[in-house]
Amino acid sequence: MGNQKLKKLAIGAMIMLITIASFPPTPSNTVHAEQPVLLEENFDQVDGDLPNGWKAIEGQAKVENGKLKLTSPSSSSPARVAVPLPDKNGNIVFEADMTFVSAVEDTRWASLMYRVQSENYPYYQFAIRRGTTALNGVEFAERNAQNRWVVPEATFSTENFEYNKPYRLKIIASKNRVQHFINNKLVINTDQAANWSNGDIGFQANGSTVLFDNVKVSTFDQDLPPIDNSGAFLPGETETNIINAPTLIGSSLSEASNSNTASVLLEVERNGAGKLMTNGLPLSETLTAVQNKHIPILQIEQKGLEEEVVDILNETQTTDVHIVSSNPTIVKAITTMMPTARGGIVYTKNSFNKHDLNQLVRTVHSSNAKVAVIPQKLLTLETVHYLHTRMVAVWGLGAETENDSHELIHTGVDGIITSNPAATVEALDKYPKNTIVQRPIVAAHRGVPSMAPENTMAGYRLAYDLGADQIETDLQITKDGHIVIMHDTTVNRTTNGTGAVRDLTLEEIRQLDAGIKFSEEFAGEKVPTFREFLQEFKGKDVILLVELKDVDIEEQVMGEIEEEGMVDQVVLQSFNLGSMVKSFELNPEIPVGYLYSATVPGTPSTKIKNAQKMMDYGTTYNVTLNASYGSAYKEFIQYMRQRGMLTMHWTFRNEEPFRDKLAQGLIGPITDYMQWLTDSPISLETPIKKINLKPGKTSAVQAKAFIDYRTAKKENIESELFVAEKTNVVKVSGNTIEAVSPGTAQVFVKHTFSMLGQEWNVVGEPIEVHVKE
Repeated sequence: MGNQKLKKLAIGAMIMLITIASFPPTPSNTVHAEQPVLLEENFDQVDGDLPNGWKAIEGQAKVENGKLKLTSPSSSSPARVAVPLPDKNGNIVFEADMTFVSAVEDTRWASLMYRVQSENYPYYQFAIRRGTTALNGVEFAERNAQNRWVVPEATFSTENFEYNKPYRLKIIASKNRVQHFINNKLVINTDQAANWSNGDIGFQANGSTVLFDNVKVSTFDQDLPPIDNSGAFLPGETETNIINAPTLIGSSLSEASNSNTASVLLEVERNGAGKLMTNGLPLSETLTAVQNKHIPILQIEQKGLEEEVVDILNETQTTDVHIVSSNPTIVKAITTMMPTARGGIVYTKNSFNKHDLNQLVRTVHSSNAKVAVIPQKLLTLETVHYLHTRMVAVWGLGAETENDSHELIHTGVDGIITSNPAATVEALDKYPKNTIVQRPIVAAHRGVPSMAPENTMAGYRLAYDLGADQIETDLQITKDGHIVIMHDTTVNRTTNGTGAVRDLTLEEIRQLDAGIKFSEEFAGEKVPTFREFLQEFKGKDVILLVELKDVDIEEQVMGEIEEEGMVDQVVLQSFNLGSMVKSFELNPEIPVGYLYSATVPGTPSTKIKNAQKMMDYGTTYNVTLNASYGSAYKEFIQYMRQRGMLTMHWTFRNEEPFRDKLAQGLIGPITDYMQWLTDSPISLETPIKKINLKPGKTSAVQAKAFIDYRTAKKENIESELFVAEKTNVVKVSGNTIEAVSPGTAQVFVKHTFSMLGQEWNVVGEPIEVHVKE
C-alpha cells in the first residue's frame, strides 16, 4: 500500500458519522426464484443520447462506449439520471456495474437511486464513496421531501474502490426492508425504508465521473428476514455481579445449546466424503443453526481448508466469526481472505516462560489475531496481566468443575471455553455486587500530569513508581529529523519556548525548560527524545503506549524501537488509521490501536449495530479500538469483550465517568490520575483452600492482598467471610468460621474498599469447609 493511498485511507477514516450499518449473516437474503424483469439495459445499442424514457435531471449524462457516463465536477454540481419503471412497485432487485473514472477527492461518491418520486425527489439511494474504507464509505441515504439529505445508516467496505475497475452493486428492497450488496457481499441491512414504498430508479454522481453498465431491475415478491436477525446481536449470558466477567464459550454445539453461553467452539474437519463438518453436521448447516444465538468460533487445524471455509462463511453470510488454530498460517490465511473474521492462536506448549509469552504475543499479532487460547493449567493472574498489557485477550480452556471455574475466573481471563458451562454459571453466581477479579490495565497519560509536568522523564518515572501498567506518550519530529516527546505541534504550552516542533532543531528544543511551567520543583526538566524514553524503561515491567502525532514518521519510529530492542514493550496508537496500517506492515508483531471519538447512538439496536461496525473496522485493519471514553457505552464494552478485543479509552480526568465506565466493565482506562488506582488491591489471596472441622469448632482466616504486579508484594488486609448460599453446615462472623453440622460448605473471603467515590469488592477463591463428627 503506497504512502498516498495510506494518506487517503487515513483522511477517510477520520470522517465519523452517528449512523450505523451491519454485516448480517442471513442466508435467506439471496433471491431463490427467477423474478419478472422490469428493465434490462447494457447500452450496447445506445450511443450519445440516453435510452428512450431516461431523463437527465441535472448535470452531464450520456452513453459513451456502451456505458452510461455521469460527470460531476464538484459536489455542488451533481449529475443525476431518473429512469421510469413500467411497474412502480418498490419491491425490487436493482443491479448495476459501477466504475469510478475519477473523483475530486475520496469523500466524493456515486449512487444507485430507488423509489424515486415524481422523477426527481424524494428517493432512497445506495451511495458509494470513492474512499469506501472510510467509516461512512457506504451509505443508505435518503433525499427527503424537503430536498435535504438524511443518512440513517452508513458503514465501510474492506477495500477502496479502484479507478477503472467495475464493481457489481445490488439492492434488494421489500417493504421497509432494504439490503445493499457489493460484489454479492451484504454491506447494508436496514428496516428504515418506510417513507416511500414505490417509485422509479436512477443514477447519480457527486464530485466524480462514473460509469454504469449491465443494469437489471426485477420484481421481488418475497419478504426479507426481520431486522432482529441482522447479525448484530449480544448473545445472552448468565447474570453475575463480577465486573467485566469472562464470557462463556461452549466447547461443542450441545454444550452451547444447553446453557447460556455467548459463543460456541466448532472444530472443523473434512470427512471421508470430502465435506467440511463440525459436531457431526455439515459446517454450513451448523453456521445457519447458531446464527443470532451464539458467536461461532471455528477451530481449524488441518491445512488446505482455508478457501473452502471462507466460501462457506460467505455463502451463509457469516461475518461475526472467530478463526482459531494452533497453526498461525491458517489463521492468517483465512483472516486475510476475509478481513472481518477475527483471529486467535491456540497455545499447545506444556509450559510458559517469558520467552514463550513474548513469542506468543508476537505470533498473535502477526497472525491478524487478538486472542490467545490457553489451557487452564498454564494460566495465572500474572500471565493474563502480561498478555493484557500487550493487547492480547485470553480465553482459558478448562473449568470442568465449579472449583476449576473459580480458579479460572480469578486469573482474569476474558473468556472460558468449557465442556461444562453449568459449572461456571454456578460459580459466577456466587460473588457480591461490584466484585473486581482483576484490576483494569491502567495507562498513565503523558506520565502523571496531575502531579508532574506532562511528557517528561520525571512524570514517566512517577507513573512507573505508582504502578502504571502502561505509560502513554506522544511523538513529533524536529526540523533536523529527530523524534522527540511532545503532544502539541508547538512547544508553546508546555515549555518556556515558542515555535513549531518541526521548525526547531533538536539542539534548540533541548535548551527549553519543560518543567518550569508546572512548578519550580521541576525546573530544568528537558524535552525527552524517543530513544531516551525507550532506554529508560528497557527491561522494566511496563509497556510503553506510544502515540504517533506526526505524519510519515512510522519507519523512523519503528527503526528506533527495533534498534533499542523494545519490540516486546511497545504498543502503538494514532488518530491516523493509515499510520497504523503502515506501522503494522512494517512490523506486524507490535500491536497497534486506532484512536477515535464518536457520538453514542440513541437506541439499543443502533448501539449494538455501531459496536458491530466498529468491531469489523478494527478487525479489518488489525487495530484495537481506542475510543474516547465518551464514545464507549455498556453495549460496546460487552460486544468487544464477547468477541475478544481489548480496548483502551481516553482520557479520564474526572472521577464520576471513570467510576461509571469501570462499573460497566471497561478494561483499559487512560488517565491523568494514575494515583486514583494506586491503593486499590489487585486480588485477594486466601491461605488455605480446604478446612476440616468438627461441629462446634472454629477456624480464623486471615487473607492477604496482592497489591503490585511488579514486586508481587502482598500484605495483610482487612477482610470478612461470607457464604454465598444458605447452609446449616457453618456460620461465619468476621474472619471466623464456626462448624455447625456435618456437611460441606463454600466460604469466601471478601475485602471491601472505596475508590472513585464508590465501594468495590475483591474476593478470594472459595474455601471448601468439610464438617465431620
